[in-house]
Amino acid sequence: MKGPRLYCLLLFLLSNSLEAESIALISDLNGRYGSTSYDNRVDDAIEAVLRIQPDLVISTGDMVAGQKQPRLDQNRLDNMWRGFNLAVTDPLARAGIPFTVTPGNHDGSGFKEFALEQERFEAQWISRIPEFDLIAGSEWPRRYAARMGGLLLVAFDGTRPGKLPESELLFVERMLRAHGAAADVTLVFSHLPMWPLAQRREHEILDDPALLALLHSYGVDVYISGHHHVFYAGTDSAGMVHLGVGALGGNSRKMVGQRTRQPFSFAVLEISNDRIEVRSLAAPDFSSKVPAEFLPESIRGPLGLLQRLDGSAGLRSIPVVD
Repeated sequence: MKGPRLYCLLLFLLSNSLEAESIALISDLNGRYGSTSYDNRVDDAIEAVLRIQPDLVISTGDMVAGQKQPRLDQNRLDNMWRGFNLAVTDPLARAGIPFTVTPGNHDGSGFKEFALEQERFEAQWISRIPEFDLIAGSEWPRRYAARMGGLLLVAFDGTRPGKLPESELLFVERMLRAHGAAADVTLVFSHLPMWPLAQRREHEILDDPALLALLHSYGVDVYISGHHHVFYAGTDSAGMVHLGVGALGGNSRKMVGQRTRQPFSFAVLEISNDRIEVRSLAAPDFSSKVPAEFLPESIRGPLGLLQRLDGSAGLRSIPVVD
């Protein structure tokens, strides 16, 4: 970067700089292709979320079941979204819990062949902006940045495997550069993980060193994803937390190196003072954690080694580039 000087200012959270935040993370709720209704466990999971009363709910995609042949028409897609609203959006709204989203490959794939699904995804969410401060330059609901208290949220379209399109990478960089230093905690999320978490989905990842380096350079605390239908929380070589959210719909899957399928689950992210704590809540009653035997000590991928996070991690410092 050109400029008269380049330096890093480390900003550590003071004990009273950020009120405790609780964020529920849900993902991959869709059922069979074209379905307009949801499994009872989705209802049970939302009831569990309502009992927790988090400050925010984030969905990391695949809320309805599209992206197959023959292509679904607008009427069917809109009926699918109405079913989702009945099961998820409306109960959260009645409880006054903000709900934000990012597209998945089954509800808003970035591939041009699914332009109608992209259009209906945007139609579904365009008037449902949560109660947070949407930052100028956002393209809600596909890519955006928002402030919520001391949190900076950055979402992008991570629905296509491989390297992130340049437009998405530039958007993330622009938002982090402009707003990262002022945030106490920075969460970035999209649909695909950067590490191979589940069997038979090893290549369905964002295998992009430039994206990882960008998140590291701006001190992002947590990268949140879905798609692999397994829960896993781990830290990379720079100490950034990667949080894969388990599925509530579709098929449960086996983690890499495991012999049995993980239970369906959602996750809760707790932020308090200078710590981040992660826990999973597993079906059928969503009161117990995904057992430790489902979580390998480490996972190796094209971008390096991910070490399992047991309980909590410290917040990362935010570099400021001038």
